[in-house]
Order: sequence, then C-alpha cells, then structure tokens
Amino acid sequence: MAPVRESTYFPPLDKCLDGRHQLLSWRTTYVGLKELENDNISESLEKHLTDSQTLELLKQSFSSVPPPTSQSRAAFETKTSAINLVPSARGRYDIKQIQNDSLWLSAEAHIDEIAALRIVILEWQTRPAAQLQESGLPADIPGPSFIGGTSLSAYSASRSLLRSRVFLDGSTNSVEANNVDATRRRLFSIYLAECQFRLETCRFLVLAALCKLGDGRTSIEKHPGANQVWVDSAGHEILTAWDIYGVSKITGRNILLSGIDALRSQLKRLEEGCGWFRDKEQQEHLQAEWCECQILESLAVMETMLVMVGSFTRVPRSGVINSWFRLMSDYGFFEVFEPPFRELYETHGWRLQSLTSLISLAILRVPAALELVESLSAMAASTVDPSGSAAYLFNPDVCNEVTEILVNAVSECLRIASPAVLAWSIILQAMREHALQTREIREHRQLINASDGSGTAYSLDNQSSDQSSTSGNMALRRHSSTGSDTPQQQTVLDLLLESILLVGVDGDPIAFLARAAVDGNHVLDIIISLSIGFCTPFGSDHKGKSGMKMRHILLELVKASLDLIDYQPDLIQTALAVLTGSESYWDWLDRPLGYREAEPASIFLEDKVFMDKLFYEALRRFPYETAPFLRFCRALAVCFADQGEEGMPATWPMLANTNFLTCALPISFIAYRMIRDDDEESTCVQLTANFELFPKKGDLQVRVHKRAKHDGSLVTTESLNLRQIPQGATGRVLSEAKPLVVYWEHCYSPLAYLGMLLQSASSDESMTGIGPDSSGLIPSLVPDIIDLLSVTLLTTIKGASASEASIPVVDVIQSILDTASEGLDGGQDIVSVVFDTFERELCRQPKSTEDKPVSVLVRCIQFAHALLHVAPDRVWPFLGRSALLGVKDSNRQLSAVLAWTESGADKYEFLIGCIRLFEALVDDAITHAISRKSPAKAVARFATSHSPGAGVSQVVMKKVLLSFERVMLDVYQSMCTLGFILAEQRCEVNARLAKVFHRILTCCFGIEQIPDNNQNPSTSLLPTAEYLIDVFLSPSGSGAASAHLISVIQEGGGERPGMSSPPARYLAQQTVSTLRFVSTLLRLSTMLGNHRSRLEEQMLGAVSMLTRTYTAHPGFRQPVIELLNVLVHNAGFTDSQPMSLLGYMPEDAAHRFLEVLSTLDEPLRDWSLSLSIWKLLSQVVSKRQQWLAIIILTGEAPRQALKREAKGSDGEARADSLLNIALDRLSNIERLPPQTASGILEFVALSADSWPWILATIQQHPHFMTAITEYVRQVETMSNTTQNRSSQVRMEYHKIQITSYITELLAMYTHYTRQNDISSYAKDLLPNLTYITSTAVDPPAFNASLQSNLRQNFEARFENCNLATFKRTATTPPALGDSFYYDLDIAGQMLRLDPSWAGKDHNGFAAEIARANVNLSVVEAQIRLFHSWRFLAVELSKSLRADVEYQRTMAEVAMDCLRTNAQNTLPQAIFERLAQSRADLAFTLLQTLIEAKSSRPEVKSVLFTAWDAMRAHGTDLTLVLDGDGASYCRTLLKILCLSIQAHASLHTSQESSNGDGKLQNDPPTRHFTANATLKTVLEILKVIVAHGFRSLTTLLHDAPSRVLPADFALLSTILRNSLLIPGLESHTTALLSTFADAQTSRYASTLLSWSDQLATNRDPIYGELSINFLLEMSSMPALAESLAVEGILIHIANTNLIKYLRTSDGLGPFDHPPRMYNIWVRGILPLLLNLLHAVGASMAAEIAVYLHQFQGQIAKASAAFTFYSAVSGSEGYLTLSTISEAQTLAVLTGILDAYREAGASAGVVSAEILETGWERVRVREDVESWLQRRGVLRERIVAVGDREEG
Repeated sequence: MAPVRESTYFPPLDKCLDGRHQLLSWRTTYVGLKELENDNISESLEKHLTDSQTLELLKQSFSSVPPPTSQSRAAFETKTSAINLVPSARGRYDIKQIQNDSLWLSAEAHIDEIAALRIVILEWQTRPAAQLQESGLPADIPGPSFIGGTSLSAYSASRSLLRSRVFLDGSTNSVEANNVDATRRRLFSIYLAECQFRLETCRFLVLAALCKLGDGRTSIEKHPGANQVWVDSAGHEILTAWDIYGVSKITGRNILLSGIDALRSQLKRLEEGCGWFRDKEQQEHLQAEWCECQILESLAVMETMLVMVGSFTRVPRSGVINSWFRLMSDYGFFEVFEPPFRELYETHGWRLQSLTSLISLAILRVPAALELVESLSAMAASTVDPSGSAAYLFNPDVCNEVTEILVNAVSECLRIASPAVLAWSIILQAMREHALQTREIREHRQLINASDGSGTAYSLDNQSSDQSSTSGNMALRRHSSTGSDTPQQQTVLDLLLESILLVGVDGDPIAFLARAAVDGNHVLDIIISLSIGFCTPFGSDHKGKSGMKMRHILLELVKASLDLIDYQPDLIQTALAVLTGSESYWDWLDRPLGYREAEPASIFLEDKVFMDKLFYEALRRFPYETAPFLRFCRALAVCFADQGEEGMPATWPMLANTNFLTCALPISFIAYRMIRDDDEESTCVQLTANFELFPKKGDLQVRVHKRAKHDGSLVTTESLNLRQIPQGATGRVLSEAKPLVVYWEHCYSPLAYLGMLLQSASSDESMTGIGPDSSGLIPSLVPDIIDLLSVTLLTTIKGASASEASIPVVDVIQSILDTASEGLDGGQDIVSVVFDTFERELCRQPKSTEDKPVSVLVRCIQFAHALLHVAPDRVWPFLGRSALLGVKDSNRQLSAVLAWTESGADKYEFLIGCIRLFEALVDDAITHAISRKSPAKAVARFATSHSPGAGVSQVVMKKVLLSFERVMLDVYQSMCTLGFILAEQRCEVNARLAKVFHRILTCCFGIEQIPDNNQNPSTSLLPTAEYLIDVFLSPSGSGAASAHLISVIQEGGGERPGMSSPPARYLAQQTVSTLRFVSTLLRLSTMLGNHRSRLEEQMLGAVSMLTRTYTAHPGFRQPVIELLNVLVHNAGFTDSQPMSLLGYMPEDAAHRFLEVLSTLDEPLRDWSLSLSIWKLLSQVVSKRQQWLAIIILTGEAPRQALKREAKGSDGEARADSLLNIALDRLSNIERLPPQTASGILEFVALSADSWPWILATIQQHPHFMTAITEYVRQVETMSNTTQNRSSQVRMEYHKIQITSYITELLAMYTHYTRQNDISSYAKDLLPNLTYITSTAVDPPAFNASLQSNLRQNFEARFENCNLATFKRTATTPPALGDSFYYDLDIAGQMLRLDPSWAGKDHNGFAAEIARANVNLSVVEAQIRLFHSWRFLAVELSKSLRADVEYQRTMAEVAMDCLRTNAQNTLPQAIFERLAQSRADLAFTLLQTLIEAKSSRPEVKSVLFTAWDAMRAHGTDLTLVLDGDGASYCRTLLKILCLSIQAHASLHTSQESSNGDGKLQNDPPTRHFTANATLKTVLEILKVIVAHGFRSLTTLLHDAPSRVLPADFALLSTILRNSLLIPGLESHTTALLSTFADAQTSRYASTLLSWSDQLATNRDPIYGELSINFLLEMSSMPALAESLAVEGILIHIANTNLIKYLRTSDGLGPFDHPPRMYNIWVRGILPLLLNLLHAVGASMAAEIAVYLHQFQGQIAKASAAFTFYSAVSGSEGYLTLSTISEAQTLAVLTGILDAYREAGASAGVVSAEILETGWERVRVREDVESWLQRRGVLRERIVAVGDREEG
C-alpha cells in the first residue's frame, strides 16, 4: 500500500516550528500565481495547490471557516501535545503562548482551533519580517503628497489609510514588538488577509481554467478532460466540483447561490461592524482595516461569480436570478451603499458598482435567453417550473419580481443597473414578439382549417416580423395584440407576459424599461464607462483576458440592442468603447500574440450582425461620415486577416479598395441631372461633368504612385480615381434636402482618401473634403487618421513576425504607405505628411492651455514608433532636425510641451509616448548595432535590399539619443513636480525610465569595450551611457538623481503584495526596475574605479530601508539581495576597514533581517533567490563585515551572547545560525538543486577560509563531513536520468563545481585536523578521493574546434564585429551556463534580426554561442576543481608524507600533471597559467616525496614524464625563456632537477628491493631500467645542461632581462644530481663529447670574464654561478681532465674578478661584496682541489703557481684563527666559510707538499711546485688555543648568510 502523502497545507507542527516547512499563506500563494510564468512553474506552488486539503478549502471558498467544535478542540490538543511536539531547549518558541493565541483567535473569529493554529504559526514564522517592516516607520514611508502631487488617486488614499492602521503604534512598536497585544493585532490582520486571498486565489484559478477552455463563448462542459498545466487543472477541478449549472458536490447547492449568500453575509457583517478589540483607542483603526477586508472579500466573491456567469452558455436557474436581484434590490445596486468609512467607498465603490452592473447583465445571459424564448413559444403553460432549479424563463414569479426590481431601480435613478434594465427589456421584447407571432400563426391556422380544413400555412411566418421601427409604437402594438387573444391553450410566454404586465407601471412596463435605460439612464454612457474605466484597468489578470471577457459580456448586449437602437453616434461610440476599452496603441504593442479568439474585435469581425449593421453601414456612409468608419477600422485593426494578406489587419481589404462612396454635393455644384430609377423606387442623379472630390485653387498635378499588389500586378492612381468622380457616373440620392447626399458606385481607396485629408489638414493652402463642414472636421480627424496608420503598421509588423510571410515585412509596410500616399501632391508621401503635421503642431503657439491638445503630437509619436521598426532611416533624420529635441539649436520643444500642458492626463500621454519612442530608439540602436557597421554589399540590378537598419548616420544617432536622454533625465529627477493625476502614471514613468537607463548601461558596459569604433557595437549609445554615469556617479554631483532613486525604492517598501489595482502593478514594476538599475550603477562604479560614489554612500545609508523593501513584496527580494550584494562587494574594495552594514542599521533590525534571510527561498522555493541569498552571505563573511558575519555564523550578536552568558541562560534565539542551516541542508546535498548546492558550499568554504574557528563547528556537526565525503566518493557513479545531451553537459559542470567546493572544504578541514592532532582523518579520507585524483588534473574539456569554428563563422557572417566583443564584464556578473563567457542576452539583442542568429530548427549562432558558453563553463569548473585539489594535495602531503599509499598516489598525481601538460593541445594563451599551476603542484608533491625519502618506484618514473613534458614545451632555452612561458620552463627545470635527485638519492633503496627495479607488492608502474635512466640523463645533460648553459650565456649577453641567476643555478644543480647517478661514469666519452661540442667550459669562463659588468650593487652573482658550474663539471674526473687540458685556470685567471682577488690584501666573510669571498672559498679552492685530484702530479706545479698568486688571501686565511685578533674588534669571528677555507687550503697544501717531497718518484720537479704560503703550524696552534676556550669559541662563531643559518 502506497504511503499517504503528507499535506503541504498544514504539515505536523514540529516541521513548522523547527524550520523544515514554511507555511504558504493565501496572500503569498496569490502573489506567486500572478507572477508565475509558463516556463518557470514553482514546484512549491504546484504541491500546495494540488494538495487535497488546499483544494478542498478552495472548493469551499464561498463558505466560512467552520466554527469550533469538540472534535476540532480534540484535534487541536492532539496536534499541540508534547508527544507530537518537543519543547525547544533554547526557547525558540513558546508552545503555551501559541496555544493561547490559537484559542483566542478561534474564539474571536469563531473559527475552528486548527484553522486558528495555522494562522498563529503563520504569524510566528513571518514575525521577523513584520517587525522589520514596522520598525522605524511610518516616517520613512512617502506621504500622500509624494505619491501623486496635487491630486491623489483613490489608491493613494487607501494606502495612506492603511499606513495609519498598520503603524498606529509607530512610536512605541519597538517596545511592544513581541508582546501579546502586538502579536494579536498581527493575527487579526493575517486572518483577514487569509480570508480575502483564499477567494482571490480561487478566482484566479477558475479564470485560468476558463481561459484555457476557450474564448468565453465555449461551454466548460465540452472540455472535461482538457490537457492543461497544473494551474488550469486546479481550476478545472474546482469547477468540476462546483458544477456551476447544477448542484455543487461540496455544499449540495448551486455554487452561485452559495456565492450570493456569502456576499450577503459579508455585507451584513459590514453593517454590523467588527466585534474585535474592545479597546476604544484601537477600535477605529482596526475597524477600518476590518471593513476594508470585508469589502475586498465581497469584491473577490463578485469577481468569481462574474467569471462563472460570463462563461455560461445556458440560461441560469431562476433561484440564482431571484437571489441576485433581491440582493441588489436590498443594497440599491451599491449605488446608494455607504460603508462605515467613506474613504473606503471612494476607493472601492467604482469596482463594486461595475461588478454589480456586469454580473446583473451577465446573469441574464441575453444570447441564451433569446434562443430559449424562441423555443418557449411552442411550450405549453404546464411546463412552467416554479421550483427554482429550472431556467428563470420558466418561472413567471421570478420574471415578475425581476421586472419589479428593475423598474424600481429605474425609478430611483440607479444608473448602474441600466445595462441589466436594457438587457431585460430586450428579452421581454423578444418574448412579446414571439408570443404575438405564435398567436397570429395559430389564428391563421384556425382560419384556414375552418374554411377548407386543409394543411398548414407557414408562409406567413415571416410576415409578422415587419413591425414598427420605434420601440414605443412596437411596445404599444404588442400590448394591444396580446389583449385581443382568442381563447386557446396558453404557452409559457403567455404566462410570463401576463405576469410581467402586472407590474405597476404607468403604461407598458416593457417599453418603460427600454425608454428608461436608453433615454433616462443613458445606458450607452454606462457601457462606455464600464468598458474604459473598469474592464481594462481591472482586467489585467491572465495578460488581459479577464478584461476581454468582461467586454464580451457588454458586446453581447450591444449586439442584442441593435434591433432596438438605430444606427446613431451614441451607438457607434459605445461599440467602439467595447471593442477597445481603454487600450491604447501601447497596450496593443505590449500584448503578446495568440489572443485572436479572446479579442472582442475578433468576435465583432466574425459576427454578420455586427458587420452588416455597424461596420458596413459606416463604410457605406464614408466619407460623408468619416469618423465612424475611420474609428471602426482603428478598433478592428488589432485583428489579423485570416489569409492572403501577409499579416495585415483584417480591415485592410476595405481600406485598400472599395466600390462605393457617399458624399454631399456642394450647393454651388449643378453639373448633374435628376433621373428616376423605377426598379429601386428612389431618386438618382447623373453627373454631366467631373466632380472634384478635393477641389483646390490652381492646377493640381497629381503624381502617380505605383505599388505592387501581392499578386504582382500594378495598381495606379488613375484606376482608383482618387481626385474625382467621372462624368456620367450615376448615384442614388439618400437625402434630397440641400445639399444632396448621394451614394455613388465608385472605385477608390479609403486609406488614400484619408491620406489626402491628412495632407489637407497640414497644408497651408485650403483643400476641402466632401463631408459636411469638412473644413471643420478635418482637424478633429487628424489624430484618428494617424492612429489608424500607426496601428495598421504595428499589426502588420506583429502579424509578419507571427507568420511565415512570403513577402518581407518591409515590402508589405511599403505597400501600405504607398497606398496611403496615392493622390498626395507636392512630392510628399504619407510619412512626410505625418512628420510635417507633427512639426506644425509642435511649433504652433497656443493662445491658451486649452488651445493646444497633445493628441496629435501623441499620435505622431506613435506613428514614428511604428515606422521605426521598418524604416529607421526615415525616423532618425526626422528627429535629428525636429524641434522636439532641438538637436540643432538646443531649443527642445519636448520640455516646453510638458511645461504648458496642465492636464495630468495629457501630460502623461505625451510623456509616456516620448518615453516609449526613446525606448524604441535605444532598441533600434542596439538591434541594428552590428548590421549598420557591416559594409553594404552589392545588390543585383532591379533587386531591392531589405536592410531597415542601414543608411542612418552614427553622428545623428548619437546626437538624438543624447538629447533625448537629457530631457528624460530632467523628467526623471523632477517627477514629484510634474503633477500626475494618477499614481500609476508616475510609477510607470519611473519604471520605464529606470529600465531603459539600465539597458543602455548594460549594452554599453556589459560587454568588452573595443578601442576601434568600427568594431565597437555600442558606439552610438556610448555618449548616453557616459552621461548617465556622469549624472548618477559623479562625486561632485548634486545628488538629486540618487535621491530620487532612493525615494522610489523607499516608496516600494510600503507596498502590500497581492493588490490587483493598476497602481500596485506599476509600483512593483518601478521598484524592481529601480533596484536593478542601482545595482548596475554600483557595479559599473567599481568597474570604472570610481569607488565610494555619492550614490553608494546614500545607498549605504539606506540599508535599513532596503531590508524593509525586501519584506514588502516577494518580487522585490531578488533585486534587493543583488543590490545588497553589490554594496558589500564594493565596500570590500577599500584599503581601510570598510564600514559595517550594522553601522547603517540597528542591531535588532539586522538580527531580524537575518532571521528573514534564514528562511531563504521559502515558502515559494525559488532556487535563483536562494542562490542570490547565499552569494550575499558569502560576500558578507569574506569582505570584512565582521559584526554582521558573526551574527550570520553564530546566530546572535556578540552583545547578545554576553548578555545571555551574564544571565546564565540560553536566551531567546528564534533560529539557528545561517551556518548551521547551510550545514543541515548540505547534509542532504544529493537532494538539493545543483545551483543551490554550489551556492551553499561556496558560503561554507568562504566562511571557513575567513573564519578558521568555523571548522570546529563543522567538526561538531553530526552529518556534514560524512555527507560531502560520500558525495565525492560517489560522484563518479552518479547517473544522469535525462536523455538530453545539452542537459547532461549542464549537469556535468554543476557536478564538477560542487566537487571543487567540497575539495576546498576538505583541504581546510584536513589542515584543521592536522593542527589538532587528528591524525587518522587524512588517512581515512584518501581512499574517497579516487574521482578527484583521477580527473582533477585532466586537461579541460575545451572544445577547440567548436570555439575556433564559431569565431571564424561569426566573423565571416558579421563583418566588423569580433566574437570577443560580447565577452561579459563585471557589470553583469557571470554564472555558469548558456551565458557564462559571451553575454548571450546582449548578443541576442544586437543580432536577433539576422536570420542566422536563430537559424533553422534553432541551430543558429545563438545555439552555437550557448554551446560555447556551456563548454567554457565546464572548463571553468574543471579549473576550479584542479586548484581546489592542489590545495588539498598540499595539505595531505603535510600529514601523509610517510604513508606509502599516499606516496604512490601523489607520485601518480605528479606524473598526471606533467603528462597532461605534455599532451596539451589547447591554446597556450588560454591555458598557460593552468599548465603552470599543474607544474607547481607536481613540483610541490615531488619535493615532498624527496624530503620523505620515498622509495616508491613511481617516484623514479617521474623523471621520464618530466622529460616528456620538457620536450613538449621546448628544450631550446633561448626560445622558451623568451615570452610568457619562461616561468613554466623554470618550473619544469626544477622538476627535472628533483626527479634526477630521486634517482641519485634512492639508489640505495633501489638496490635493497627485489632487484628488478620494482618494490614487492606494488602495482605496476612505468617500467624503467638503469639504461633507460642513464640514456634520459645523458640526453638531459646534453640538451639542457651543456647546450642550455650555452644558450643562457648567449641570452644573458643579448637580453639580460630575460635571464635570472636562478637559471644558471638550476643547471648547476641538475648537473650535480646527474653526476651522482650510478653508472654515469661508464659514459664519460659521451659526456666529454657533449660538453666539448657545446664548448661549455669556454662559455663558463666567458661568463666569468664579464660577470663584473653584470653585477648589481657590486654583487658579482654571475661570477659565482660560473665558478660553481665549473666546479660541478670538475667533480667528475674525466670532465676535470678536459677542463685542465683546455687550460681553464689560465682562462679564469685573466678575468677581472680573479685579478681583484689577487691584488687585494685578502677578503674575509665580512668584507663587501661578500660574494667575492664565496667565489674564493666555494669556487676556486674546490675547483683547484678537483683538478688536482683528477689530473694528479702533472697538475701540481700549475696549481701551486696559481695559488701562489693569492698570497694576500692565503695570509689572511692563516691569521683568521689567531686568538688575540678577536680581542681587537671585528676580526676574529669564526664562520663556516672561514673553516671551509682553512680546510681546503690545508688539503691542497698537504697534497702539494707531498708531491714536492716525492719529487721525481711522483713524476714532478720539486722546484716547480712553489710554496703556497699557508702557515700550517700557526693555524694548528690557533685552533688548539680556541679549543681550550670553548666558552669564548661559542660566542665568536657566527653565521653569514641564509645558507650558514640553515
């Protein structure tokens, strides 16, 4: 049996109190749903909303929470009992207080104890956030004057009221923060919010399901098994349980009845008032909060009901109708409703009334009712069903009562009920019509049957429909007919009409309702207000579909009223309002595609009634009545044509060409004759001369435009007859009154006619149209004409992007513009006409503020915006010469318009238009940044080039953008003084400006800046970016800009999440945009070296405000964390101690903020937020934020710890430290998302690195070290379940990165255990490191082919653009993934229009760059793993150097490092540092093994690998030391030296092995023999030592800076170690040949000869090195003999250094330079000894003569041990070099004396061996004297230099 799934709604209490589970409040759930994106579904939300308990509560949304019972009390006792909950030892919570609060809330709210307990736990979990939000307020929250200027919106007033409620105890809340009263006030607020947002969540889910099911006209019954995402599925499950047509499975009643009852209960409670908190001081504030929540709950219930009734396809039940209208009657349709607080009604009254009106209309279901009426005419009266479960049309009593209620509403002038009144009158009219028709048909049948008894006569069915045209006459006629009915079996309609006519009204109630709705209450005005003022602003849910569904309801009413209301201006205006709502051009621009079925315009186009009675009627009246057709085309232009129009609007065919025209003949025009058309029975006229449509003075030369149709044919202006109707044309007279109005059959283009109208309005010469008073109408039509052009262009652009058009969109747009330009004169086209209109209107001097409306300016800006997408070469030059920006003369009319526009609405409309145009200009500059720099390619003859971005001057772009930005910045800094009427207007302006400023900075500085402007894609934007930096980051700035940024963020700190109003949406947007903009500014400040700007100082001072903003809204958390991260990061850059963030906020506030942070991404579990939090914590612990770091790591401030210790108690810590939380989470690392695991590991690693005592905490954790060690052990065997190769690669770099952090932690922990004598840890750890040791030093998985091909293909495709241009900078911090190295987002912005960017099947450059970034991410992770392993390996070497297994492993690691370097095929420029690091690791490990005297054969094998690596790098030292690889070469030489030393030092242990070169029981290693070793050593001696010394000497002469003294020392050491290898003496011939060929001795003596010239500070270091090298050579007898034969003593005797030694009185160890004495002691003397030893007697005379030349030096050496000289001063100190000198001289003298004494027997001439002058007896006596005074001797022995110190 499967285990029962634990509820996520309210899990066991211990999980909620120990931090394992954060409860999801209904507010957070609703906010999460509203911010949910389809591609980023929250797992936490899904689990919560698919939980059975959660769904049950949602299904019971209209029901109150059950009251307390004995069963609920027992469940409460069980849930909070000690057996289920162990009290905390540290007092993290008080279970007794939790129980008391729960029981209090249960009693006050009359809810069961479990529900109350959940609210109490919610309060406990969110208490730190609430306290943080309340601390220091309300002074920090902007007041009402700040929000809206002189006139506030209702939303501002509401927020002001809430502030007074929430912070009613602002002066004392710091004292009361934790007391019972404050807690219970929060419980009160949370309870109210939970009630409200459960309803809001339910409404959202139900609407989601209905939007998924169809366009609102589709029944939900038809899709019971729709395949939906979980959000829609949850809504569908609720709807299924509700069964909105039948009886709910939950309550056993119809769900709408439950909703009506719930609404009535809420209204009743609102009347009775709140019974909470008897304290009078608090009563008013809490009563206001309680009342507002009751109203908001009522609104949520009504919105949910509207959603449901709006989706009905059936007629609702009579019980529902009756209950609803009774409720409305009781409360006067909320038009006379007065809640306790008047300001609440001012805030929410319009929503209440609008929802009331829409529900009252929708619940009647006019379309379904009219269909049912037709069938009722044939139903007998016996089918009437008064039970309430049938459709309301079957219940006469209900119909009568509804009629009475609506009549009373009309009588009381309740205008908000007029849509329902009109709808009801239409239904009643239909009922009477069908009843009359039925009666007439029945009477006619009876008459026929009585006469001849035959058949049925249905031919008269249609005759009865010819009725009077006026509603009054029709009503009277119906009433009289009904009264004369013959006695027959009554139908349902008869009963209904009899019941309705009983209503007490003077006259006919049906006609009364119709007249009252239309004429009395002006129902059309109400419909317009609902469409514009409510449906669009408050219907933003689900991307506006909610508002569209509301307008569907109104559209149905308009359609039904077409039979009642004639074609008239009011009806046209109403239809247009319903079609468009308050949506503007900008709303259509922002709306995503795919809304065709949801668009009211789409329904209108598909409905024959609408098209025939409104649209085609308007078209037939055009251009006599220009405005209706023009505005209908604008309203319908948002819909695409079905086919064949290349994404054009659906109205395009009618705009492009039509065959009829209506116009008025001027009174003075007489060139026609009257004729009579007998067939048509109407008067006609025939022209006797051409009729000029646009008469003008002078001859008119009309240019002929040729435009291509989609079928390839050409249409000319002549064929369309734009200017005149030809002679002989016949028309039908519509009005015979003068002037005649004639309907002509004439082919022309209405769009071209509108273009001519527009030109006539903008021209200096008068040109008259053909409408009535056309000269006066044309100016009023100008905005509409331009608006139509703009929307038509935009729709075509959007349609082309959504479809695979066969013709480029540029050509389609040009076709539209050509059509509009046909008939224009003066060489103009429609674009120039619009721009001229804009300039004329812009520069016209107004006589008054009312004289200059901005509508024309706004429409022109919108046209420029639309045109910019396809013809930027027309827009940029226009703006460059326009007075709007004053680029030429700095006289900016933009600022002037804002100055004289006093209307807030006009000012906002104009300003937002300019901002949107500025956004589009920036977007165009970015989008075409690359294409404009590419050289123009040759175009074939007669071909066209589709390159919209080409042909724009960079100079013009820079000037336009900079001028535009200057104005926008002035606006941005003076937002408080602009005087907007609505708060959302100001918020939108702030949000958009911050967003575009952020984009400019990111695109300019987010990628590498290339000095060459030809390859810098952001050239045109760079001046604007620099100006932004100067304004916001200048140290000498005024600070107004940064102050405005802070004020905007501060305003967001008072936001209440979950508000559905437009101000709330825009407030959230402006806060998020501003936070991200500030973060980018501060990152940029650091990147540019501008530390501690004024903005940064002000933001540091506002840290407390930022922490409150973090808790204000879930959407603010991520940007606030990023901003704090930047602040901490920047503060760490100072040389001095940075200011602690605690210095900018109270300690208790900091503690609360960290408590809030400790919840991490709970309860929504957004891993990106969690990662950002851990990154912030990592910055804090590593950037010298000591005090804050201590709180993070320990969970309490130092002062709190001291107080707790002083009290002798554990204190009241609410939560564990963030460090413990991190360790707990990592204890289950395999369950964490990889990104989160990496972030937590980074935090722990940085904490341990910065605070070593953290390792003790890690040691005490019971599971952490075991978990991460087990992860490392099993990481290689971890399987990836995904089959996607791309996903596998991503998981790979995550796995490697996690392993690298763990390795770093293991290294630090190993160091800690070594210091604490935990010796077993390192040994136990070693077997778990198999994966690391085998992969950490492997070459990175760099795909050279991918990277190279990408670079070549990219640069071939995009000329003058380098792929390296898109390298990410510090402005946009990198993260491993698709956009790690190359910024894919910025590249996409600049290249997205190029077809090769996306490519076919998404395999273009975007995918290639993503793959390249992923590949580099893997490389980055591998490099990090190597460095971590290097750290760990070094630590292990200090603990396990004597361990045999460790020695084997480390030797293999060293060989792997060298082998990887030898086999490296990666670009040297990229990976040379990595190769250097590998070599350093190999050197360190090998050095440790040598020091440990390891006898492992693997150690000897290192020699061969090292030599392979050296050969791979290069053996010619002249070349390898020239460049960046010199350091790596020197490291390899050191490794060679150590590996050779291993063979020399391990010879003894090798011989003690089993004799075959391997130790017993060892794993097989690389096989080596003595011959192989000797061969390798000989090769090294030849290539590296002999030829290398020669190369170094030459290089030192030619380029001294490239050679270091250590290079010669290395060669000498290699030579010394090589000569110690056994068996090498048998290869003397090879050695002699090697050194002879290289002339090594000559180069050594040459180096000695000019080493004095290379001395620095008189330090002849190269002289010592050359002597030492000769000394090493002489250590081998054969080489010594060769040196003697070559006369090496003669060569060195003539050098300046040796001459200096000969001519001096002798140098001692304390003489300067001390190196001269070393040359004598450690160089010349041992060399002479070696030569004498190797050559023998034949060399004795030469050596004696040579020594005889240094009498001064020998005399000083003889006197060095004289005791009395010690008393005299500095002479007499004994050193190691002095003793060595004496020893060598004694040996040399002794040998020479022996040869002299032997004489001829030794083969020498005694006389030739001179005395050296060494006073042997004196030295012996002095030494003996010293030995007798050992105490003095001990004091006089000193060390000279580091060598003697060692």
